[in-house]
Amino acid sequence: MAVSTGIEKLDEILDGGFQENRTVLVTGPPGAGKSTLAMNFLQAGLENDEHCTYISTEQTPDELRDTFEPFSFDLTDELFTVLSLHARPGSGTDQYDQGTIVETYGADRTDDDVDRHLLRTLEGADEIDDHYIDFTPANLREFFRCNISGDRVVVDSISGLRSVSENEQTYRRFLLDLIQLINDHHDATALFTAESSRPNTNGMQTGQFSVDELTQYNLHGVIRLQRNRLRGTDRRLLEILKMRGVAYDDRTFELMFDDEGIRILPENRTFSSTLRVTNHVPTGIDGLDTLLGGGILSGESTVVQHDGKAEVGGILYVILSNILKEERSIALLPRINSQPLFLQSVFERLGTPMDDLLDDDRLFVFDHHGVWDDHQNIFKSAEDESGIKSAMTTIHDRSRSQGVVLSLDTNTLRHMLGEETTRQVRSWLQSSVVTATDAIIDIHNPALLQDDLAAFHVDLASQLLETWMNDTGLQYVQLHKSPTGDTGAVRLIEYLDKPPYVRVVT
Repeated sequence: MAVSTGIEKLDEILDGGFQENRTVLVTGPPGAGKSTLAMNFLQAGLENDEHCTYISTEQTPDELRDTFEPFSFDLTDELFTVLSLHARPGSGTDQYDQGTIVETYGADRTDDDVDRHLLRTLEGADEIDDHYIDFTPANLREFFRCNISGDRVVVDSISGLRSVSENEQTYRRFLLDLIQLINDHHDATALFTAESSRPNTNGMQTGQFSVDELTQYNLHGVIRLQRNRLRGTDRRLLEILKMRGVAYDDRTFELMFDDEGIRILPENRTFSSTLRVTNHVPTGIDGLDTLLGGGILSGESTVVQHDGKAEVGGILYVILSNILKEERSIALLPRINSQPLFLQSVFERLGTPMDDLLDDDRLFVFDHHGVWDDHQNIFKSAEDESGIKSAMTTIHDRSRSQGVVLSLDTNTLRHMLGEETTRQVRSWLQSSVVTATDAIIDIHNPALLQDDLAAFHVDLASQLLETWMNDTGLQYVQLHKSPTGDTGAVRLIEYLDKPPYVRVVT
């Protein structure tokens, strides 16, 4: 069951929110928004009539009130408990007088006083307890066991509990016990904050210790906040590093403050569908269609860039076969090394026999090397600008379908026509040939094109997909540009031995 984070967009990113009775770590540098995000989480619980506990190891109750004063958080709610644990060495002569800690370090101080700490407890606006404890793992576990109550718990921050042990293994064991105590014994959902060990913008370490490495493997989820300088302005960023059992959005988002606490932006990464009339040609690969927001764009062009190592031809033929099954026609300019027998066997296995498609005026092929058998829909003379234009006019006149999808290998087209003529032909196709029911797919390896020609195709396209293979042999696809879909999202490509043969995994 999902528990709301109190931030609408963050709930969406996390597919509903935090998992119930689990603990999530929020890490980041000072001022990134960790405490405010934590209070948003508790405020959502208060509005749902849940008991909430806020444990601060770095701020007094008065400091917390000052911190949250700009926001609409209800710190006086009777369901809200604050525990202020000052995890700092004290002394045997420390005195508490009217809300003030007076620390005296003198000759009377003994070693036994070093690890004594002030604990101040409040419920709503009323202070109810104030005492010292020996700061040991056993004492703190007992304190948390006896004093925590509620459905939601925040510990802000676990960095302030570091002095419980100089030994990292003991500290980690204490945190594991604390997590189990909160999640299992108290049946609560928890959020921990910690200073990040990652460098800040000036390259200095922002945390006192490597809390990320110490704790993130033992926690259900990790959210990282950052502060970056962008063209002279300070930007706060949010990224989900880990969330077990949740299909979360792993992209980077911006974070800002408003009266209600934290707001996550952008709400959408593509132009509003209510303002744009967009039709799609489904690729037949569910995960890819989801990434694209429905499929390739009808009436426009889509660029598919590859690195020369990733599989492209097989994916393309699966897509084209699926499009053909939807009563559309295909005009294909294949890669230079494509062989007719290979293409014929692929289409046959995919259930769209190539010979039947040619005879039915559904498939048209530009034969740039004269290796295809003679057929009225195999265009052998399309080797220059006039030949391409004549063939495209014939294809539109002859096609007996609801639209034509042109699949053009840009590297082959440039090899046939040269760079400048390729520009002219592509501009002509886009402006004079493609109708509202047609579509163009341009496929190329940018490394084999002049930079300006690759940039020309990207500028001309309404969608830009990139696919590549990394050093581990895994193939990915990313949507860089589109008026619809999840721009910026990266997906894994998986190949199957049976239909649908290709899967794009979220």
